[in-house]
Amino acid sequence: MTKLDILIIEDDENIAKAQALILQDDYNVHIASDGEEGLMKAKKLKPGVVLLDLMLPKRSGYDVCFHLRQDKQLAGTKVVMVTAKNQPIDKDKGLFIGADLYLTKPFLPEDLLGAIDTVLKK
Repeated sequence: MTKLDILIIEDDENIAKAQALILQDDYNVHIASDGEEGLMKAKKLKPGVVLLDLMLPKRSGYDVCFHLRQDKQLAGTKVVMVTAKNQPIDKDKGLFIGADLYLTKPFLPEDLLGAIDTVLKK
C-alpha cells in the first residue's frame, strides 16, 4: 500500500524534524522551510495533507492556505494549521481562509496524529 504524502511547512527546523519523526512510519514526509517553498512543493507533490505553520518567511501560512484553496489541483488538500498563535481570532481566520483544522503548539504526538486522522475522515 502506498503511503500518503504529507508536506510540513515550518520554518523552525527542530519543530519540522520532530513532526517528521512522529509521522515517518506511516506517511511519506516532505518539509519546506518557508511559505514560497511550501507552495512550490505542494504544486509538485500534491500531498494529501499539509501541516502549515502561520508565521513563515516569504509567505504567511494564511497566504499559503488561501493559494492552496484557489488552485484547482490542490483545493481538496487537507490543511492543518499548526501554530503557537492561540487567540480565537487567529483560529477563526485560519478556518475561514480554508484550514480544515487548527492545532495549537505545543502538542503531544498523539494530538498531531489525531488531527491528521480527523481531517482525512472529512
